[in-house]
Amino acid sequence: KISELDENLLSKQEESKEIKKKRRAEERRIDEVDLRLAKHEDEKYKVKSKDEFAALDKEVSHVESEKEEIEDLLLELMEKEEELTQFLPSFKVKAEAEKNELDREKKVLISGLKELTSKGEKFQEEREKLIPRLNPVLLEQYEKLRQLKNELAVVPIKDDICEGCNVKVPPSLIGRIKRGKEIVYCENCNRILYNASPRKV
Repeated sequence: KISELDENLLSKQEESKEIKKKRRAEERRIDEVDLRLAKHEDEKYKVKSKDEFAALDKEVSHVESEKEEIEDLLLELMEKEEELTQFLPSFKVKAEAEKNELDREKKVLISGLKELTSKGEKFQEEREKLIPRLNPVLLEQYEKLRQLKNELAVVPIKDDICEGCNVKVPPSLIGRIKRGKEIVYCENCNRILYNASPRKV
């Protein structure tokens, strides 16, 4: 996102430079045309025949038309340059504000990641403490299931749906899960199921 903002800003700045370059080139062309017109005006006083005067007058008209075309192009370039001159400062402010917001979001994400990492380490410590107290056979079954199910061996049921595979759990299993006296497996994905809803007193 930040890279995109920088690219857009750089693109507009390059466009502005290019327009200024073209404007200066057209201004030089205007100066050259004015010199040609002035030269032709001087030549009018030196011609000796009507044919020479007509030819010179035709050339002057051609140069004047050329000047009008250059002036139209120059006006267009000046308008674009003015638009960019007004646009770039506000775009820079907007880009800077978006960068600051992205930086803030990045810091929040990094902070959240650190917090999750810290919690994960604490959970791992608690897990290591509990392992010796667990039934070795059940622990082995759990570890195998965790490997098979991409670390998601135990899932809750929500509205009688297994959160692991999104398949409806039969009422007979729901009752056993809610009683909480045994390990119950999903008949579809074989994950261990538990009741996430608080028990009614």
